[in-house]
Amino acid sequence: MWAMIGTVFTGAVISYFELPQLIKNKCWREISVYILLLLVGMTLSILLIKNITIPNPLDWITKFYDPFTSFMERILS
Repeated sequence: MWAMIGTVFTGAVISYFELPQLIKNKCWREISVYILLLLVGMTLSILLIKNITIPNPLDWITKFYDPFTSFMERILS
């Protein structure tokens, strides 16, 4: 519980120091990317704190290319 609160607090503190300068310079694209990446990072951190397993992207890539690999192995062997 305290770890999650600490993660959210840390994200809020980082935003407190970074966002005003971006807003002052009217960097709207950078603000949207900044918020998106901060939310993704905080979400992944909270999932790890709660001991929820996060799937590995390499597993998805392997499942996607497995039929092609099998096809190529049959052709080339």
